[in-house]
Amino acid sequence: MKNRKATRPIIFLVYLCFLAGLSTPRATMSAGPQSRSDNQQIVKIKAIPPEKPVGPGDQFELKLELTIAPGFHINSNQPGDEMLVPTSAELKKDPAYEVKEIIFPEAKKKKFKFSDKPISVYDGQVTIKIKMELAEDICGTSLEIEGKVRYQACDDEACLRPATIPFAATIKIAS
Repeated sequence: MKNRKATRPIIFLVYLCFLAGLSTPRATMSAGPQSRSDNQQIVKIKAIPPEKPVGPGDQFELKLELTIAPGFHINSNQPGDEMLVPTSAELKKDPAYEVKEIIFPEAKKKKFKFSDKPISVYDGQVTIKIKMELAEDICGTSLEIEGKVRYQACDDEACLRPATIPFAATIKIAS
């Protein structure tokens, strides 16, 4: 019994320390893009399928609309500096379709503090076009297409680690 009473204050102190730790604000990094813990909040992707149903063997275009947060840019698909990660789009392999071409928008050349020369970037809203062809032997009324966009976001002073965002689109299939 005596030992049990002696441990109560210790348990109580541990409990108070635990509660204090829960209510104490965590240290956060200040200015700069590295303080953005969720890199995916910087770029949002909207996959836009064709409006009309696509028939077997038909070619069609899937659009990826990227919206980049104000104050940030992402490297283009050809940033012009081998140290920077280019933006890329990749689709999940599927025998139901074939990717014919991925067309990136025209980029802007801009000079930043972290680079000696201008680099090629996207900012605001840009659209990547993916030209595709549906398989001749496709069956069903719809097809789910999945993929991902990889990018490196930066502000005027520094760059974040590269990030990848998945996307999906449903293509209506004509009978």
